[in-house]
Amino acid sequence: MKWNRSMLPAGKLPLHFLFLTGFVVGLFAVYFGRGILLNRAGMLDEDTLYRMKYMTVDSSILFWYVLCKRCRNFLVLIIMATTYLGWIFCGGVTVKYGFSVGFFLSTAVFRYGIKGILLGIVSIFPHYLCYLPAMILLLRWCEDMHRSIYFYHHTTGQGKKSLPGRLGKLALIWIALVFGCLLECFVNPALLKGFLQFF
Repeated sequence: MKWNRSMLPAGKLPLHFLFLTGFVVGLFAVYFGRGILLNRAGMLDEDTLYRMKYMTVDSSILFWYVLCKRCRNFLVLIIMATTYLGWIFCGGVTVKYGFSVGFFLSTAVFRYGIKGILLGIVSIFPHYLCYLPAMILLLRWCEDMHRSIYFYHHTTGQGKKSLPGRLGKLALIWIALVFGCLLECFVNPALLKGFLQFF
């Protein structure tokens, strides 16, 4: 069943705008709720950083945990892309990612000022060099899949990308996510623990 194409906004999803919207909401959430989040909940407080500084990380176990988590999110996004709510779900996921980044960075800045910004950067380096392009490509892949199933008419010549081509692109995205997991579990913990020595 195809929906009326007029029901879907023209052009691609405005991922940058949606991410920025979530980011701003995350900033305001921390700003207006900092009394509860920072004082009562103790988010990113000195005790938390102290435990992170001296904890022992088993990178192999962490890798399998992170890989399972990323693959689960990967599969959920692909499955949702095949449903009526696929386009909305992709937009919602983008807003969620923006909110998470804004929430974390603003919490770190309120706690530690300039060092909080550096903490945020080190916390996502270097694995987000893989995650960020992979997620953008995955969201675009899912959006395109959703449009091809529900909105494109075969007579228009749109949505005719071959299945091997689609699967090949998806495989490359998955490889990037796996490589990001390796960096997150085997490289980032050492960098983060080293940086925390300055706290």
